[in-house]
Amino acid sequence: MAGGKSESIKEVALLTKSIEFVVRNLVKVIVGKITLVRLQEMIEAHFIEEAERYLRKERPGRDVPLTSLALVTGVDTRKLAQVRNSETYRKPKHAASEFVTNLTSESSIVELWTSDPAFTDLESGIPRVLDIWGEEGSFEVVVKQAIRSRGITVTSALERLTQGGLVRLDNNSKVELISTKLQPKSVRKHIGEVKLGLDAVGHLLGTVHRNLEAPVTGKDRLYQQGNWTHRLDPANRDRLESAMRDLLENARKEAVVLLERFEEPSAEEFQLSAGVGFYYFEVDTF
Repeated sequence: MAGGKSESIKEVALLTKSIEFVVRNLVKVIVGKITLVRLQEMIEAHFIEEAERYLRKERPGRDVPLTSLALVTGVDTRKLAQVRNSETYRKPKHAASEFVTNLTSESSIVELWTSDPAFTDLESGIPRVLDIWGEEGSFEVVVKQAIRSRGITVTSALERLTQGGLVRLDNNSKVELISTKLQPKSVRKHIGEVKLGLDAVGHLLGTVHRNLEAPVTGKDRLYQQGNWTHRLDPANRDRLESAMRDLLENARKEAVVLLERFEEPSAEEFQLSAGVGFYYFEVDTF
C-alpha cells in the first residue's frame, strides 16, 4: 500500500514539474508586460470556463453544479458564482478595453492621466504637466488612484515610468507625460517577437490538447514529435546550434512551399488557419 502511494506521489510530482516548467518559462517572457494581478484574473476566468466545458462533456445536456465546479477548480462556490455571472465571462480579455488599458501598473497610470479631466485637457487631449507631490491634480494622486495595491510608492512608479521613456522630469518638482503608449519603450521594442513566441506556445499546447482528446473525439492526431538528448558536451554547443539552425531553416523553407501550394487565392471568414513551427531548445542545468 505504501509503495502504491509512493508511486502515485512520484507521478503527480513529475506532472507538477512539467507544469512548473511551462509556467516559469511563460513568466520569463511576460514579466514586465502584464501584472500578476491581471494574469491571475485571466487564468482564473479561463480555468473556470475550461473546467465547466470539461464537466459538461461528462454530463451532456445537463447544467454543471457549482459544487462540481468547485471540486475541480478548488475555488469557493461564491467566487465561482461571481465569475460566471459577470458580464465578461466567456468573453475574450483582449477585447475588453478596461482590462487591456490596465494590463500593467504603467498602463494604469497612463490611462488615468490621459482620461481624467483632473490630469488632462479633454478638449485638446493634451496631458497636463503635473506636480510630483500634492493633494490635488498631482502625480502622487494619479498613482494612488490608478494603483490600489499596497506597497507601491510614488517614487518607484516615477522611476519606472522614467526608465520606460513615458515621462520626463522638470526640475525634479514636475513631471510631464511624453508618451501615451501603454507599454514602456523596452517592451514595445520587442512586442512583435513576444507575440510570435506566445502564439507559437499557444499553437503547440493546442496540438497537445487535440491529441490528448483524440481517443474521445475520434479526430486524427496532429503531428507532434520531439527529440532530445541529455548527454551533450557544453563545448559543442555552438557547433550544434549552428548545424541545427541550418537544418530547421531548410525544413522551414520546404514548409512554406507546401503551405503556399494549399493556399486559396483570397481570404474568407470560414477558412482554416494552419501552420507548422520550428524551434531548437536547450535546458540549462540548475
